[in-house]
Amino acid sequence: MAWAQQSKTEKSEGPTYGRDYYSEIFSKTRTGTRPVRMALVGKENCAKTGLALDIATSLSPEKDVVVLDFDSSADNTAMHVCPDAKNLRIIPLFDESDSSIFDEDNNTNWMGLVEKVKWITRIIGEEAKEGKIGAVVFDGGSTFLKWCEFVMTDTLVARGVIKEDGDSFNQKEWRTRNQLFKDVINRINSIPVPYVFFTFHLKDIREFVDVGDGRKGLMKVGEKADWIDGTQRFVSQQMWLTRYTKKGDIAAGVKKDASLGDNDWIVKCRVEEMKGRNMEHLGKEYTILEVLDGKVTWHGLPFGWGDE
Repeated sequence: MAWAQQSKTEKSEGPTYGRDYYSEIFSKTRTGTRPVRMALVGKENCAKTGLALDIATSLSPEKDVVVLDFDSSADNTAMHVCPDAKNLRIIPLFDESDSSIFDEDNNTNWMGLVEKVKWITRIIGEEAKEGKIGAVVFDGGSTFLKWCEFVMTDTLVARGVIKEDGDSFNQKEWRTRNQLFKDVINRINSIPVPYVFFTFHLKDIREFVDVGDGRKGLMKVGEKADWIDGTQRFVSQQMWLTRYTKKGDIAAGVKKDASLGDNDWIVKCRVEEMKGRNMEHLGKEYTILEVLDGKVTWHGLPFGWGDE
């Protein structure tokens, strides 16, 4: 084939792809495994990480489940949700003992952090190719997006476009942040494992609306996932999680359920998107966690993704 011969003869700075590379791709047979690429979205403290770990460890009981921990909270969550899991590998990304993420003035080197994520992603990919990893949890997608924004800001300051964080700049400059983010999400999504999970926060949508007497006020009109446009194309399942208490808390994104006791709370999961298996659950809502009368009960989701 011309493309195979060309890759062997032409010189380039990037990798070359010859006949062996393509032969390996086309020789692979399809298995019964239906890949999961899931986003778990919600406000803080609504069991996003817990649900991701619960599903990941149940789907991959033998092979390692690798967690990229951006919010430094996955280890504590795992102690409650899957304390007996022996195959859980949690990698804290913001590690104070790692000198590579700080500059000579001991300030955070945001580009160093992003490069660290890329490097770890490559290592995970290599381990996955050897069949050692069954699932990956990218825990803190919104935090990583913020890191990419900090890289963009540092770049703008270095270029003299702005003097400090908070100064205005051309909106086209956001492409720096967006490209860094998409590049890593795409790499994670492409790791050869059947199960990949991403957690993201929800953020408020605020608009100026009429408040009476001809006045306008900035009001919350909705919520959306704290990611960039197009992120949803990387996933096939979306789970949106919400916490409920008796009185609720609008500012914290906690909804009201008058049937609960004063100190009770629950978490519900709404199936926002479902492609492939389990499409019958699309649009349905399930209680995955209850804290009633001081007793914690973890339910998880009432369906799975295995090949049973």
